[in-house]
Amino acid sequence: MPRPLYKNLAHESLQLGTGNPGLWYDKFCDRWSNDWTLSGDADRKLAWIDTVTKQRVGLEQLLVESTTRALRLTLAKGGIFGIFETESRFVTGLGRSHPVENGFAWHPALGVPYLPGSSVKGLVRAWAELDAQPRPSPDRVETILGSPGAAGQVGFLDAIAIAPVQLEADVMTPHFAGWSPDNPPGDWCGPVPVPFLVVAPQTAFAFSILPVCAGAVGALEEIFGWLRAALEGVGAGAKTAVGYGRFRFDQPKTEQQKAKLDKKRDIEAEIARRTELQRTPEGRWMLLLEGKTEDDILELVRIHLEKQLIPDSDERASFAKAVRATGLPALWRKGQKRDPATKVGSAKRKERAKLVEQYRDVTP
Repeated sequence: MPRPLYKNLAHESLQLGTGNPGLWYDKFCDRWSNDWTLSGDADRKLAWIDTVTKQRVGLEQLLVESTTRALRLTLAKGGIFGIFETESRFVTGLGRSHPVENGFAWHPALGVPYLPGSSVKGLVRAWAELDAQPRPSPDRVETILGSPGAAGQVGFLDAIAIAPVQLEADVMTPHFAGWSPDNPPGDWCGPVPVPFLVVAPQTAFAFSILPVCAGAVGALEEIFGWLRAALEGVGAGAKTAVGYGRFRFDQPKTEQQKAKLDKKRDIEAEIARRTELQRTPEGRWMLLLEGKTEDDILELVRIHLEKQLIPDSDERASFAKAVRATGLPALWRKGQKRDPATKVGSAKRKERAKLVEQYRDVTP
């Protein structure tokens, strides 16, 4: 239909760098004429579809953030995730109503195509009931995936692209459109092309399964196997009977995502550790001592405790506590050293150990 509420936008174009292509595609179609018809003009439909195929859709930063949150939630709940890449064109939301006849499923916040978690669950259930080998019993399927009036043991997150997506225009050609009893269909009828929007091959999506209850943890590997077999065997989305929506499990990208999550977790843990240490005087000294050589620490002990460069006794006690936390004074008392390259002699190391020990009973 026309854009009666958005007349000022009638001649504008989608700015893919900042705009939401899903909102644009669903709400701003302006290919209809004033008599509320599209005149059966496939070219006008195709022109509208092409407005979102000029460049990749979705902001990379938002997609990375969304994927990271979803996958971290999955792992925190003891779930399993996998990255699957489309091997053929993928169609999602084809049955949704739209002014150009065929709809498309856009993530409302991210503006990229997605597969709702409910659709993923339906795909897995269909595979478990009809194609899985060995075939699980109906009772087991209902226990794991639920039944009318009863929740299942696992949950499925929406499958979302992990990077900006390239969309393409495709076409289906019904050969017998517009026929009537007086004008029956036949091979002599001209084809009527119907364009529709698809996701290009080699697009990676993240699929996640979470346990809803403790009893489901042991079944997750089996369920993930059903998901993988279903995506590779029958596909997801629309038109799977003619080869659309086939996915393959991408082990390298899955491992890469896990490595990124581990790195992010380690970075956050390190930030939290340093933040906690900054809360106390001895903690701040411990941070200062990190990365110092044994000779450096021995020199700091001489300056701060022997020369008492730190005038405040409480601060000196905090410094001594931080030095003890390194474990070095215990070695120095015995005339030993941790670093073979340390140049300070055994006698001086013992003296420095005594300086540190003088503050053992001092409470800052």
